[in-house]
Amino acid sequence: MAPAVRSTTASGSAVYESERAVHEYLQFHYGEPSAVHGRALDIGCAVGRASFELSKFYDETVGIDFSQHFVDAAKQMKQRGEMQYEAHIQGDIHEVRHAKLPEGSKPASVVFQQGDACNLSPSLGKFDAVFASNLLCRLPEPQKFLTEIGGFINSGGILALVSPYSWLEEYTAKDKWIGGEHDGEGKPVDSFSVVEKLLSVDFELVERQDYPFMIREHERKFQWDVSNGTFWQSK
Repeated sequence: MAPAVRSTTASGSAVYESERAVHEYLQFHYGEPSAVHGRALDIGCAVGRASFELSKFYDETVGIDFSQHFVDAAKQMKQRGEMQYEAHIQGDIHEVRHAKLPEGSKPASVVFQQGDACNLSPSLGKFDAVFASNLLCRLPEPQKFLTEIGGFINSGGILALVSPYSWLEEYTAKDKWIGGEHDGEGKPVDSFSVVEKLLSVDFELVERQDYPFMIREHERKFQWDVSNGTFWQSK
């Protein structure tokens, strides 16, 4: 009898010497992403890059931001396919650069609108994926957002929540912070622990990892951040 051919998900180094392992890893390293259908919501979309990226995989993408200026810029990107912008070099010196739509995006399937993440309209309907990047710690009521967002996600849908947990009273009153402070016993409260407690009612945690990023101020000054990315599946 021929030996069973095991997948690489099995344990033991021998499985990597099989023909099946070669095919699985060729798919893993070089395969095309699986087609995903349905609707995606990008909350706090800013000028729209993530919304256009989501359009590669979803039939319809809705981008929402509180800033009308950001929404207008995102709409211009959709209509024109590119925009000029000024990059700060130093002092009064700026350099004109060009922003272009990401290759493979489907702008016709993307809609942008102004809105409040803490007061989303039920008319939006439900989505198969919701992306909220670097948004949570800029909301006036982050707990309200987390407890209500489940109502906009289909069963089995995904919530991608990415945040550096940079709590500032400039954006969120201190009594509305979810973490980043001490409890009544003087113990530090980590934001992820609060997020997990709030979301575990309607979601299951699928993955958690950190995502470093930099924000450019000018050619010699950058802000380094590390956001905590958590991915949740609706029950």
